[in-house]
Amino acid sequence: MKKTLLALATTLCFSQWASASCPLPNTALAGTTAATSLTLEQHVACLASSNPSIRDDIAFKTLSTSLRSGELSTDQVTMVHNLLINDLNKQDKTTHHHSFVVLSLAEVARVDRLTPFLSEDKRLKLVKTAIDSLVYVNDYSGFDHDIGYIHQIAHASDLVLQLALNDAIDKASLESLSLALQKAINPSTLHFYRYGEPDRLVRATVYLMLRESLDLDYWTKWLENAALPPQKTWQDAYSNNKGLAALHNTQSFFGRLLLWTADSKNPKLKAINEQALLHLKVIR
Repeated sequence: MKKTLLALATTLCFSQWASASCPLPNTALAGTTAATSLTLEQHVACLASSNPSIRDDIAFKTLSTSLRSGELSTDQVTMVHNLLINDLNKQDKTTHHHSFVVLSLAEVARVDRLTPFLSEDKRLKLVKTAIDSLVYVNDYSGFDHDIGYIHQIAHASDLVLQLALNDAIDKASLESLSLALQKAINPSTLHFYRYGEPDRLVRATVYLMLRESLDLDYWTKWLENAALPPQKTWQDAYSNNKGLAALHNTQSFFGRLLLWTADSKNPKLKAINEQALLHLKVIR
């Protein structure tokens, strides 16, 4: 009976807060009474705030801490997941809101990895969310003076990382995630990564590389494709900004991959490190 009432309360809360807005004034600061008295639902709503003190320091930080604490019930985590998915599906959301919803879903995915609670269908929707957030990007901004971090590529990579660590994610999904990461290395839109995105892309890629279902042959081909120049040769990249962006982004990715796999005792990662160095010598 108690569990049924809790489930009912969760459903009622979801209905109440599915379209809620953040109740905090834009001048709110972490640690104040207003900030510390928010419910989980209100923290999810505050991910939409354009104030980084509210969005990052209050909303996301509290959600992350709560989800990692292990103290939330399955019904509560399910409610957070459902609210985030509801926000993700809104057509009028801002880029920073989308990005922090994805980052929060990475925390939900971590809970599901450690204590499975999502259905296979919902887990596959997280895979699709990660892929779409890496491939279909309207704004590649990393940091804005007024809004703070936007960082969609980095946040989507964090979601991929959590999915890569989950044994319930099958080979087909792992391959799809790896191809999305590959596309994100050098966006089709002219953009120079400069806010640490290659490092986050590499970190997610390395955890995918550790999955046994994707063997070394798979990654050898993957690296070959990732290292291809946008034109005939990498020397041609110096003739225009799009080529220079590709050179910069690809060099950054392979350079970070070299560091992440350096001194690894894992045979696959050792082989990948050697291949990364060979590719990096050509990407110049």
